[in-house]
Amino acid sequence: MRKGYSKLLFILGVVAHVSSYCPEMHPMGLCSFRVVCRGDIRDVSLPYKCQGSTNIPVTVNLTLTEANERVSGNWPKTELSILEYMPRLQKLYLDNNNIKHIISNDEGGPFFHLNRLEVLDLSQNSLTDIDIFSFENYPNKMKKLSLAYNAIDKILGDVFGELTSLVELDLSHNLISDLTEEPFSNMTKLEVLKLNDNRIKNLNGAVNNLQNLKHLFLKGNHIQNIDDQSLKIIYDLETFDISWNQLESLTSVVFSRHWNHFASNSVCKIKLSGNHITSVPNATSKEILERFTRSIRKNFNPVDVLTELDLSKNEISNIEYNAFQSLVKLSSLDLSCNKLVGFVVNPHDLEHLKYLNLSTNYITNLYFESFWSMSNLQNLDLSHNYLDVIPDKTFMNNYNLKYVNMTHNEIKELENLRIKTFHPDGGVLDLSNNGLFKFNLLFGEGLRLNILLLNSNNISDASLVKLHYQTELKTLDMSWNLIEELDENSLRLPVTLSTLNLNYNKIQKIAPSSFHQLGHLKMLRLAHNNFSEIEYGAFQGLTSLMHLDLSFNNIRYLDSKVLMDLKSLAILSLRFNGLYSLDYNGWLGHKIDLKVYMEGNSFSCEWLGHALTDFNNGYSRMRPTVLMRTMSGHSLEGIPCIKKESEMELARLTSASDSVMADERLLVLTQKILEAIKEQNHFMKRFIWGAHVQHLVETEKLKR
Repeated sequence: MRKGYSKLLFILGVVAHVSSYCPEMHPMGLCSFRVVCRGDIRDVSLPYKCQGSTNIPVTVNLTLTEANERVSGNWPKTELSILEYMPRLQKLYLDNNNIKHIISNDEGGPFFHLNRLEVLDLSQNSLTDIDIFSFENYPNKMKKLSLAYNAIDKILGDVFGELTSLVELDLSHNLISDLTEEPFSNMTKLEVLKLNDNRIKNLNGAVNNLQNLKHLFLKGNHIQNIDDQSLKIIYDLETFDISWNQLESLTSVVFSRHWNHFASNSVCKIKLSGNHITSVPNATSKEILERFTRSIRKNFNPVDVLTELDLSKNEISNIEYNAFQSLVKLSSLDLSCNKLVGFVVNPHDLEHLKYLNLSTNYITNLYFESFWSMSNLQNLDLSHNYLDVIPDKTFMNNYNLKYVNMTHNEIKELENLRIKTFHPDGGVLDLSNNGLFKFNLLFGEGLRLNILLLNSNNISDASLVKLHYQTELKTLDMSWNLIEELDENSLRLPVTLSTLNLNYNKIQKIAPSSFHQLGHLKMLRLAHNNFSEIEYGAFQGLTSLMHLDLSFNNIRYLDSKVLMDLKSLAILSLRFNGLYSLDYNGWLGHKIDLKVYMEGNSFSCEWLGHALTDFNNGYSRMRPTVLMRTMSGHSLEGIPCIKKESEMELARLTSASDSVMADERLLVLTQKILEAIKEQNHFMKRFIWGAHVQHLVETEKLKR
């Protein structure tokens, strides 16, 4: 049998009549190979020891791709005769080959001799008839079968009759509407069944015999009702996805589970989004009794299961107080895109909740009672509602929040956040798009807040944003507001701030010492504002600043001495300002290299040539650069520049600065010489002192 492999691969080359090869052959172990064939199969040979061995098992996994090219771009009918000599094949991928019909031969079908086949992928073809699964041995070893993205509209009752070992079956994205013949009845080992994106209206008990089924996907069908008779095995499902169907009401069976049957650390997922559900009723008395029984048995047989429930994109306007009482350890609840005006439920049912999404509803008020037991809550989304205030004590017990989203509400003024502390790892608060003009965080509130987003509001006076008590705040975004001026009293921010975004405001003036309290600031964004000049001392105190963005303003001339306070500056963006002159003398002695992005300006090629030469020769630490190098027009090293028509005009513009530049270069050289002499003197002092100490030691030894 082993000798058959060289023969096998030779025959495969003969069967296909178009020349090609198998370019990828990957050894997976001793006499175990994965062969990826693009086009026809030919010129593949196994090592000699694997061809004739009787003690070493030989396995070959074959992947066929791009079959359209292999068979002139069309494979409407095939017997798959290439499989006749591959009895040890374990994984076969025939996806995306435009196969419309597989012809069964006299022996029972193309897969008849593949007794070791475990994975078969026939997805993304055009199959309609799938009565092709006949095998020589029974039971076979098939574990995973994919028939997704075909044109299957009907499944006969015995079509999967021999696939009793199947664990996963994918029939998604087909045209299946009728399951009355119960084609899955013999698949007692099946754990995953994907029927999503078909035309199924009723399950009719088609999966009731699948006692080991754990994951059922029915998304994107036409199902209107789920009850005990149509889906008896729902109690054992870990994943039940019936989203985007036509459900209008919820029966108690949808939330019910045999929780004690689940393995440890299981996550039960119930997905009901995209239906027409209008109300979530209370749990039934039977479900409440089961929960009470579970509580009694908790100490003897604890249930270690988390539940994730998705009810988004429905029409829910009413949720009863005990609606979630039957669910064990509800950890995620998504109620976004519904019609809720409030959220009042039994807090005891939400004590394990980590993720709560109430966005895109009509909520006008928050109630402390619903939130007081959510001590584990980490992600809260209240965006796109109608909140205008945060009531007292609302989040008093929520001290593990990592992300709070309140964007697109109607909060104009916020004097009290009501969040005492965020998660120990830090928290993010998003209040953008609210029309907010005043925000004040009092002492003892918002502890551990790391990132605050106040962009796209109506802040015109930056001093009304008072955050000086937020000693752990690192990032503040106040872009897209209405700020026009900054002075030394404008920014009431903590010294710990490292990133400040003031892009897209209307800033015309930055007075001296406007940022003097922000000694730890690393990044400052001032792009898309209206200032045309920068005053001396405007950036006083920003000794740690590394990145400054001044792009898209109206700066025509800039003297680098204005930025002399920025000792750590490494990146400066001056893009699209219309600059025609930049005096970089102040950077000749800069301690580190400074990248200056300068596209979208009007620098002459003469000036740019001097600047590049000075950097390359080590006179200046300023390195002109651009984000994208130009390939057309006048440029130097990919940086666009303007070529002067008159050399005399160019000389007139540059002559005044040439003498100054020469003096500055001389000064730099003198400074470097002095630094070298200073370093040499320091070395000599250490050397003389060491020799003196050594002399004293030797003298002392002689005295002894």
